Amino acid sequence: MMDIDLNLLRIFDILCDERNVTRAAARLFLTQSAVSHALARLREVLGDPLFMRIPSGLQPTARAHQLAPRLRVALAEIRSAVATPMFDPAKARQRFVIAASPYFCMLIVPSLIALARKSAPGITLQIVNISADVAQALDQQQVDLALGAFDKVPPRLRSEVLFHDEKAWAIGTHHPLAKQPFDHAAFLAGPRLAIGLARAADKSREPPSRNDLVFRVILETDHEADSPRSAHRTSTSMMVYDAQTAMAVAAATDMVALVPRRYAEACPSSGQIRIIDFPRDHAEMIELSMLWHSRVHGDPGSLWLRVLIREAVKLSSDTLRPRGSVNRRSASASAGKKAKKVPTPTRRAKGSLT
Repeated sequence: MMDIDLNLLRIFDILCDERNVTRAAARLFLTQSAVSHALARLREVLGDPLFMRIPSGLQPTARAHQLAPRLRVALAEIRSAVATPMFDPAKARQRFVIAASPYFCMLIVPSLIALARKSAPGITLQIVNISADVAQALDQQQVDLALGAFDKVPPRLRSEVLFHDEKAWAIGTHHPLAKQPFDHAAFLAGPRLAIGLARAADKSREPPSRNDLVFRVILETDHEADSPRSAHRTSTSMMVYDAQTAMAVAAATDMVALVPRRYAEACPSSGQIRIIDFPRDHAEMIELSMLWHSRVHGDPGSLWLRVLIREAVKLSSDTLRPRGSVNRRSASASAGKKAKKVPTPTRRAKGSLT
């Protein structure tokens, strides 16, 4: 099998175009001597003189005429293969699958789809429900990107924090605690509703490895909240799979639920509940991130999608506003001495915002 230096073929292509060693050397940023030596090596490899000297410069031989168009196409293919791929959203026809919880579907996805329709009309965004096996879905390329609250992200995955939310209590407007000064112990002692994604098939599932991505599915305040079983060790006796259902239950019963505050404020049922914050010095923050595989980190399409998501977050800034809502009562002003009863120190909490 013939082994040819591709640099020699590049020089041959320019010589065919210029028919002059001096002009070819100038285009290649080489000396005339280097071009002449390269031509000599190529003649030896191909067993043909390739060019004949004539008064006006160089005349390609029949062999050179035969090789030139085919080599030019081959060189163009090589350049195209190694060039940085381009992504034009206005012309692209591509489908992106995004795993997102109802939290993101309510707060971010509307702006995301509006932006995509405007800048990339040929792009399809498929939003699917997020699950605990999101890392596997990214590994198997079933999902291009995930939006959620994640912990212990493995090296093969990349993540970027988009914004923060915080936990708050949701209670019905008729609930006695809605009219009293904030008392964290009273919320813990009463009937509570847990939020989780556990399925019947998950009951016997082994806990994840310490090195696995953690996608937490229970929003709780006690230190045993890392396990779904903790719900049975507290006053929580009921569980639903999303915050919207939890708030509807809170509105109709005497149960209280711990929910993401921004989601609660945007939820249609927010008028039927009171959203009560922790005191600021005891707030539990939730970190909301986007997650993607390292394999596509430099892919132009993935880069465009991540930029679009950042823009959607900015457009949703009114929804993602700081504390303050007509349906929310802050505990900070009314906590007083009772704020000392809060047993949980300030910490960052991560969880599925369903």
